[in-house]
Amino acid sequence: MKAAAQAGFTLLELLVVLVLATLMLSLVVPRFAAVVPGVELKSTAQKTASLLRYARSRAMAESRLIALSLDRQTHGLRLSGRDEPVPLPDTLSLSLSDAGGLALGNEILMPLDLGASAPAPSIRFYPDGGSSGGSLLLSGPSGRYRIEVDWLTGGVHIDDGSGTQEIPRD
Repeated sequence: MKAAAQAGFTLLELLVVLVLATLMLSLVVPRFAAVVPGVELKSTAQKTASLLRYARSRAMAESRLIALSLDRQTHGLRLSGRDEPVPLPDTLSLSLSDAGGLALGNEILMPLDLGASAPAPSIRFYPDGGSSGGSLLLSGPSGRYRIEVDWLTGGVHIDDGSGTQEIPRD
């Protein structure tokens, strides 16, 4: 008598299918950001606004001044008292303007009378909830976002350039 043949897949066939599916996913996932333009930029703008809100909360909770500045060596943002900067995607550019009009981005723009030893521009948050004020301009291939910090209240607002502002979460 013949043994009855069983229907199904062999272990080898299942492994080949899994390897092929993994290879296909590894090629598709990195291209996802290119398929949906602006996702990386908007996400980074929201994360940056959250970092600013965190700095304000931390200044009030610890009753001390907290500053946020651009770290040009690592292409990231740095909070005072924090060892590691918060990295930004390499595809995006960022410029920071403090209330004094100083700007730091791809080039440093400072008044001539301050000299080279002048501190880099930063946005400072005070223990009372206020701030020095300023703005961050985040731009990429798909657009730009301006993140404004109100000097009086320390509130953070995101403007996408279309004339509408995101509702602040302060």
